[in-house]
Amino acid sequence: MSKDDSGANYVLTALLPRLERAMPGLLDELVSGIRADKEAIKTSGRMTPQLEETFNSAVKILGRASA
Repeated sequence: MSKDDSGANYVLTALLPRLERAMPGLLDELVSGIRADKEAIKTSGRMTPQLEETFNSAVKILGRASA
């Protein structure tokens, strides 16, 4: 994650647990969807290092939010 993303990361890490309390299971659904999208892009042969980092960053944010 670049330092330009730190504010967005902070907001998401604060917001996502609140959404999870209102909508139990939301974070798990998001992670599953991200992993499915990542696999579909890999399978299609269109994965780039930048996309890979985007998917990895998204999963990390969701992991911190669920902790």
